[in-house]
Amino acid sequence: MALTRRGRVTVATGLLVLIGLVVAYVLLRTPLGTVLGLRAGPPCTVTVSGNTFDWSAEHAMTATTVAGVGTRIGASVNGVAEAVDRGLTTLEGRDPPQSVSPREARSIYRALPDVATPDEEAIGIAEALLGYDGDALTCAVPLQPDLAREEPGELGLTPRADVLRTEMRAVFGKQVLGGFSPEGVRSGHIDGSAHYEGRAVDVFFRPVSQVNQRLGWQLAQWSVAHAQRLGLATVIFDRRLWTATRSLEGWRDYRHPDGDTANPVLLHEDHVHLDVIEGR
Repeated sequence: MALTRRGRVTVATGLLVLIGLVVAYVLLRTPLGTVLGLRAGPPCTVTVSGNTFDWSAEHAMTATTVAGVGTRIGASVNGVAEAVDRGLTTLEGRDPPQSVSPREARSIYRALPDVATPDEEAIGIAEALLGYDGDALTCAVPLQPDLAREEPGELGLTPRADVLRTEMRAVFGKQVLGGFSPEGVRSGHIDGSAHYEGRAVDVFFRPVSQVNQRLGWQLAQWSVAHAQRLGLATVIFDRRLWTATRSLEGWRDYRHPDGDTANPVLLHEDHVHLDVIEGR
């Protein structure tokens, strides 16, 4: 049966409505809305046992900072779970929202009871933040406005990269770092590497082991949570890659630019690579 004009109009209208609903869902219920400046979609998500929790950037920054401080002071998983829950409660009581600092995180731990009794969900989130589940947390970040190109300072790092170094230390304490030098780095990396421009830092977790993999993933997730604030461009760890320019895709498989390899160093199994935005 041939459609009448009214029928064609009705079908066309229905298609437009359907397209509009799809577009609205994408913009209002996914990170793309936030990336485009529409404050609707969740910038960050953390996945625990198949359940995905939507977080604001402030939630992600607070949770990863509290977890990082917990690792630094030797807190138990239950302690981290209880502290993260209290940190998020503190954040939600602020107007405007402002993430919890490392110093505030330490105060939260000091105020914990001798025996923390978090629920199962809180423990699962804590384990994810502590790196038990690898790349459980990801964030979508908006494209950064044009930033000025920076020259390396006395440590061989650009100011943005040096801020990253000091921020990591404030949360995690002293770390084993590499990939930069006061004299500059001129070899040992791929052509065009951010290391040669003083924009990159490697954080080592050796030897490769379950414990060190968890520590590496904890730092990698903290870095992604703070990527927009710190101007991070790239995070690589354990054969996985996150980039600001493709942050909507979350974590992706990493392939070395020179091709397939079994080298654990080239696959970043023993270190987290971090580099900041180049600038113009």
